[in-house]
Amino acid sequence: MTQKQLIELIQQHHPNMGETEIRASLNRAQDIFTAKSEVIKKTYVQNSVISQRYYTLDPQILRIYKVQFNAVEIPRLSGMPAIDDDEFDSGTGITSSNTSSNERAWYVDSGRLGLVEKGSITKDGVTSNYNSVTAVKEIRMYTISQAADFTADLTEISSIPTQFHEGLAYKVISDGYLKAGATEFNPQVASIFDSRFKESMSDAKKEARNAYLTSGASIVNPTSF
Repeated sequence: MTQKQLIELIQQHHPNMGETEIRASLNRAQDIFTAKSEVIKKTYVQNSVISQRYYTLDPQILRIYKVQFNAVEIPRLSGMPAIDDDEFDSGTGITSSNTSSNERAWYVDSGRLGLVEKGSITKDGVTSNYNSVTAVKEIRMYTISQAADFTADLTEISSIPTQFHEGLAYKVISDGYLKAGATEFNPQVASIFDSRFKESMSDAKKEARNAYLTSGASIVNPTSF
């Protein structure tokens, strides 16, 4: 369904709601839907930079569940390395080892993807077994992501699977029936539409378990300070 069709469906129940208000409500409903159903799985691709540890994450990413470096899956670190040698973080950093290692790992810190490889670094009496990567290779992140927000373009279609589009309308309709002072205020009807919204999310979660995939050539950009 297009955004216009969703708005028209909602206005059948709440004729006094304008397009701008409905669009904002649809975006909130979509955020809830995608976060709880995890129905949108998206890949992000970027080349690494020598001695650069951190790469910014797209704000639509909810969770990273797998990372590949040079087409090889690498493990997630438990915790963080004791020393940060990112030469691009601020200033000159600490010069990374010139010896490249194929034992690499990833972690997430403050909205950034951290990439490291095995290599000994010592500073102020502290030794870390990891340094920033020393090779230019493809990074591929596999993520659970949010759908892009609706804009003023009424022809837009949500990126969640088509069969769940009405579920977004159900949430907005439900909230509208609970709006204080609204002529349509009706908690009983709101409960019915809220249940239909939750059923739609439950069905979408089952779909996600069957490996529904929205893929794309999105880019992870290097962190800039």
